[in-house]
Amino acid sequence: MSTTVNVVCYKSKVLSNNESPLMLRVTKDRKRKYVSLGISVNPEHWDFSKNQPKSDCPNREFIELMIAEKLKAYNSTIIELKAH
Repeated sequence: MSTTVNVVCYKSKVLSNNESPLMLRVTKDRKRKYVSLGISVNPEHWDFSKNQPKSDCPNREFIELMIAEKLKAYNSTIIELKAH
């Protein structure tokens, strides 16, 4: 019953501004659920091998901060649920 949380650039969906939304992929028991972070990035500025913004990405610090906050919230929830 391991649960993983990863950030992915959902490039199969392209928004009207030609950007793709950033999603959290929560996997538990081989079932996936995608949760939107509420921000989007141009796929040219996303490193798909590392799943993080490239160094030339505008607003890189803000995007990394949002990702870190959401990951921390989900990971703390996972730990809390495992404790019960």
